[in-house]
Amino acid sequence: MSRTMTMTSKGQVTIPKEVRDELGLKPFDRLEIVGDGQGGAKIRKAGRSLEEVAGMFPGLGLSDDELEHAIQEARDDHFVTKYG
Repeated sequence: MSRTMTMTSKGQVTIPKEVRDELGLKPFDRLEIVGDGQGGAKIRKAGRSLEEVAGMFPGLGLSDDELEHAIQEARDDHFVTKYG
């Protein structure tokens, strides 16, 4: 599907309804534009941000000090596993 759009002086474009429908886009969806290095680009629905994904999981119930200690232990274990 090919559609022509016009960019405003502010760099904004309106995505045609047919394209929004095909991509399943809804208001406030995030989009990603990927250049092909030859003057072309593709537009696609963006994946979720780290902040959005992190909010989906319950907390671990650890204090800041306990969490920092657990992170340091994981780093140490990873270092030993990777570098011996």
